[in-house]
Amino acid sequence: MARVLIKDIANKLGVSVSTVSNVINGKKGRVGDVLTEKIKNEAAAMNYKPNAFAKALRKGRSETIGLIISDISNPFFGELAFHVQENAEKHGYSIIFTNTNESPEKMRKMISILKDRNVDGFIIVPTNDSEEAIQQLVEEKYPIVLLDRYCKGIDTSHVVVNNYQASKAAINLLLNMKCKRIMAIGLFSDGLQTMIDRKNGCIDAMTNKGLYDPELIKDVKFNTIGDDIKKVMTDLVCSSETIDGIFFANSTTCINAMKILISLKLEIPKNIKIVCFDKSDFFQLMNASIPYIDQPIPEMGKRAVELLINHITNKDMPCVYEELQAVLKW
Repeated sequence: MARVLIKDIANKLGVSVSTVSNVINGKKGRVGDVLTEKIKNEAAAMNYKPNAFAKALRKGRSETIGLIISDISNPFFGELAFHVQENAEKHGYSIIFTNTNESPEKMRKMISILKDRNVDGFIIVPTNDSEEAIQQLVEEKYPIVLLDRYCKGIDTSHVVVNNYQASKAAINLLLNMKCKRIMAIGLFSDGLQTMIDRKNGCIDAMTNKGLYDPELIKDVKFNTIGDDIKKVMTDLVCSSETIDGIFFANSTTCINAMKILISLKLEIPKNIKIVCFDKSDFFQLMNASIPYIDQPIPEMGKRAVELLINHITNKDMPCVYEELQAVLKW
């Protein structure tokens, strides 16, 4: 079925296109109430749908937000995307969703695609090596909010959690459980400020108790995470030095490692105690309770949307740096 146009309604009623256009766009001017009602009824009967692009041109905004997520396979980011979309819709905005799979090249491509779609602004979970692309958006005056991660040295609004303090709390919990040799595992060399903050929190907590050993800070890569975790876990079992606690800097590393620990017949927490940054549904399959750092995901999505819309409607609004509180649960 062909799209119904304003001129179709005008021809049907024998009135001018401008008269129908004014009524439909809420600018009826001198059009009488009877004709106004007649035009509205005919538009409904003909199933007229406004042209979104034309509407955007009139308003100067597309009322769409470009959302760039780094790893949709991670349940944390899936839930975060859900709350961004839910809150955007409450404000009358639509989301164009993209995923980079932690690739800076793909992130640059997604930014270009979203620009072509005329989005009003960006909510971005940055990848490593994405500073140049984000700085370019800033220089081009695009409204932008970084979510979950931020780029040190680039002046953008961002919404993150207290990664440093939360990680310290996780290590202190393991210390309170009488752990003496604690390993920390994460994507520490990818250059993400979030991971740097978590790593530093671990190091400082262990240093304060005189238990820091740089050999126990284990880095894994996103693209080889399965193999990297397997090697770390195998080395752990074969080592003559007993590891009695592990802090996982994200849930993906934790799930991969726990599967191996289970296959190696190591009991949690009897043989080894663990704490994870983020919750996973996988924990429900365990006999033991797994302590985890709980991030306020609904609030993160809500605040990112609110900040971005404020930037869209007020181009001179200064950057806002929000650090929400993640809490340790067990």
